[in-house]
Amino acid sequence: MTDVHRKVDRWLREHHGIIGGDGMAATGLTPRTAQRWADDGRLERLMPGVYRSAQWPESLEQWCAATCARNPNALISFTTGLKLWHRRSVDNRGVHSLVPHGASPELDGVVVHRCRRIDPVDIVERPDGIRVASPPRCLFDSADMLGFTAARSVMEQMLRDGMCTVETIADTVTRLHHPNRPGSRTILEVMRSKPTWHRALQSDLELRVLLEIERQSLPTPTPQCPVQLPDGSIIHLDFGWPEWKVGLEVDDPAWHDGAAESHRDARRDRKAAIEGWIVPRISRLDVEQAISEAVGDVATILRHRAA
Repeated sequence: MTDVHRKVDRWLREHHGIIGGDGMAATGLTPRTAQRWADDGRLERLMPGVYRSAQWPESLEQWCAATCARNPNALISFTTGLKLWHRRSVDNRGVHSLVPHGASPELDGVVVHRCRRIDPVDIVERPDGIRVASPPRCLFDSADMLGFTAARSVMEQMLRDGMCTVETIADTVTRLHHPNRPGSRTILEVMRSKPTWHRALQSDLELRVLLEIERQSLPTPTPQCPVQLPDGSIIHLDFGWPEWKVGLEVDDPAWHDGAAESHRDARRDRKAAIEGWIVPRISRLDVEQAISEAVGDVATILRHRAA
């Protein structure tokens, strides 16, 4: 057995019987030799430039490894990613791959989903060559496919098994939510279904606003600042500067409960204004697209009140 044979055999054992461009470069297997081995039955061509060992049984992991070998930008996600994370209650629905726009050749036998946002925190590199999305990202991507009941069950399993936290799921939802992005609608319904999950979404936005407040050197605000209304009841603003009676609320309209919650918020603001408070609001879109400007406006309000 030649040195190339030994290296290829070892590579195949470590990569579910799959070898592609990276494996060929690492083992010294040339495209011509790979094609010759395919002709004599030792290898089988799965995709352009990707081969499987004829002695290796087919499996979900093998197809995932082949997908990643074919496209270095591919990320296994959706229900396939959940299966790789051993969520056994998830039905096998083929291989689903997430790829950036502009880097997504078609993959035979693979469902390709294109997405403009794949962050480093979403990617888990496995030693077998499979790039799988993180558990929160897999959950987000597949939520619409699973439906409310199954998505909530998977979330509870992940939290129970310590695969993620409410905060990491909330961060994923905050980063990725868009009305047209698969998963957004269902995952928001799931997060709304439990108060602690619902609150975590808001907490993530508030943390990003607080960091910007610190970056712009505004006076340190009071979190959950209490304000007494004319009827004697107490409300708590996300942030407040009691010395100047300036509050700040951080809203995400994507998960606010429609007209009823908007009416409640407007009433709170009016009642606080009777007591001399001004309460600007920063939305999720402000946080994502113009957080510097939004917090800068709050700084201007504080300067006017201080004057």
